[in-house]
Parts: sequence; structure tokens; C-alpha cells
Amino acid sequence: MGSNMSQNFSFSIGSLAWKSVVRKLFRNGVLVLAVSLLVALLVFALLFNQAVQEDIETATRRLGADIVIVPPEAKGIAEEFILESKEKTFYMDEFVYESIADLPEIKSINFHVYLETLNSGCCSIDEGQVIAFDPGRDFVIKPWLAEGPETLGPNEVYVGSYVYDFLGLINAASLFGQGVKVVGHLAETGTGLDHGIFMRLEDLHKVSQTTLGGYSPGKISIIFIKIREGLDPDRVVARIRDINPRIGIMTRGSIGADVRSTLSDILRIFTITIAISSALAILLAWSTFTAITNERRREVGILRAIGAHRSHIIRMFLTEAFLISFIGGVLGIGLGHYLIHYLAGDFDLLTRIGAISATSTMNIILSLISMAIGVAACLIGAAIPIVRLAHMEPLSAIKEE
Repeated sequence: MGSNMSQNFSFSIGSLAWKSVVRKLFRNGVLVLAVSLLVALLVFALLFNQAVQEDIETATRRLGADIVIVPPEAKGIAEEFILESKEKTFYMDEFVYESIADLPEIKSINFHVYLETLNSGCCSIDEGQVIAFDPGRDFVIKPWLAEGPETLGPNEVYVGSYVYDFLGLINAASLFGQGVKVVGHLAETGTGLDHGIFMRLEDLHKVSQTTLGGYSPGKISIIFIKIREGLDPDRVVARIRDINPRIGIMTRGSIGADVRSTLSDILRIFTITIAISSALAILLAWSTFTAITNERRREVGILRAIGAHRSHIIRMFLTEAFLISFIGGVLGIGLGHYLIHYLAGDFDLLTRIGAISATSTMNIILSLISMAIGVAACLIGAAIPIVRLAHMEPLSAIKEE
């Protein structure tokens, strides 16, 4: 008889727990809110970190270069162009390129010259970087060519995806006072190339020096190097520095170092905030379930007297805590994704590099991890008063006022 009653009680634990949750909606709602805020903060922090890291890695991979060389004073602004699509002009002597072009460790090498913003005959592009390059040696631009001929003719240009949205493929553009024909455009790269207007190096001699701003013949802006398979980039960098010690060198791993440092500082702040929020959630769960167990001692005593085991009591209350934390976790995931999608625009770090949250396997996993932490915090806080109540003798519990 006792065994059958115990078995029936096991089947009704979920129903009893749910009725207890809805019976005290306001009090349990406060705990739901606490868990949801903790989970939302975790989701936002993890997705923020994931988005920034992925954007940096993607931008550096898409350049197709293992090593990038710029003037030493221009490393910071070169990164801004690569990661943030900000127009920049900086120059160094072409001798730097000539001195390393024949190194046996180098598989491919080319350089770009960054010039001024495009002015067209029909419109003005506020954010467009004019880039002169050698199509014959290029391995950075042409792999992204979405439409257009493989080579450029005289006075022909490619445009990046951002500029293409404004211009399309037109014949009426004017570049430095010279008529040009837009014959092709790049697919979106997620780098500064999206804002580029790409002309041949051979066409630079046709442009008046007065319209070229700070550029002068014999100057270049940036060198892209692809090294041979199996070589250590750091050793190649050391070889290049032996030849030209006064240059700025970036590798795939070092591009975005300042952004990563800033991100690390932000994550430390998130970690402290999350730790405090977790402690508060645990304390609130402990306080809430202390009040719940005090109110329901007689109920528990009666259940124990008619055959319920201690494990049944613990499971009933933990199920109640789980339901509360699960609801809070689901709401927290939704709130966290809302924050990363709609409020992250206020974070300059995200808006500058274009990092956003997207529905992906990794983001789903991070959301579930955040929810698991929120649920665990609630269960930990609730466990202490629940276990204490379950171990009371039935008669003592029934006699409690």
C-alpha cells in the first residue's frame, strides 16, 4: 500500500510543483526576473565576445595575406581600414617593397597605394577609399570579384560592395578629374575593401599631382605578403626586419591586437558583474525557498506521514525551483539576444567593426550554457532550505505553527 502511494506521488510531483509556482506568482515572478537578468547578461557577454572575435578573425582571413607591412606610424590606422572600413592615406618608400620582393620565403607579394575619396559625375561617395594596385600581381582584390572582367583596361575601375550600392556599373564616374568606367564590383568582404575604388597603378601617371593630395611618385601605402606553405610567419617577419628594421609589420594573429585588448578589459567588467549577479540570484533563491518551505512545513509533514519519502519532497521542491529558473532562463535568452541585436549599436567597438549576433550553432550553444548557469544558480540557492525541510521528522513538521 505504502509502495503504491509512493509511486503515485512520484507521478504527481510535476503537477504539484507547477501548482505551487502559479499559486505565488508575484514572489516567484521576482525570482524569475532575477534568473532572466542573469541569463540575459551572460548571453550578451558571451555573444559580444563571440561576435568581436569572429569579426576580427574573418577580416584577417579574407585579406588573403599572412603578413602586412605598413609605415611604422600607420599600424593603428591601417588596422582601422582593415577592420573598420575607415578611409586612410599613409605612405612609405617603394624601396621597402623592392628590398623584400625576391625573398625565397615569399610565395606572393603585392602592394596598394591609398589615395583620396572618389567624386563621381553623378554623385558623391562620402566613404570611399581610392586604391591603386597591380592587377597582374594581385591576390587580395581579384578573389572577391563578383562581376566584371579579370583585368582592368585604361581608365577602368572596380568598386567595393559599399560603393557599388551607390554607383552600380556606370560609365559617368569621374576620378581625380578623369573619366573612368566602373566595369566590375567586389562581393562583400567585411573589410575596408568594401569601401574601395580600385584603379590600375599604370593610370596614376595620368592624374595631376595637384589632385593627388599627399601622394607622390615612388610612394606606396601597404604591402601584402603570402608566405610559402609550412613556413613560420614569425621567422619570415624576423628575416624582413633584418632587412628593414624601421617598418610596421602585422601578421594575421596580431591584426586587431588593440581591439582584443579592449575586449579583454570589457570582458573583465562583464565577469565581475556576472559574478555579483550570480551571487544575488543564489541569495534570492535561498530567501524565496526559505519562505516557501517555512510556509509549507505542515503540508510536507502530512505528505511524509502518508508515505512520501524525503527524496520525493526534495524532488518536488527542486522541480518547482527548476520550473521557475527554466522560465527565467528562456526569458533571459530572449532578452540577451534583444540586447545584442538592438542595443549593441551603442557600443562603439561593435559598430566600428560591424560585429553582430547571428543565429548560429555556436550562438545557440552559448545561449544554452548561459541558461544552464542561471538554472544552476537558482537550484543551488534553493537546495539548502529544501534539504533542511526534507530531513525534518513528519510529526515535528505537522506540529509547527
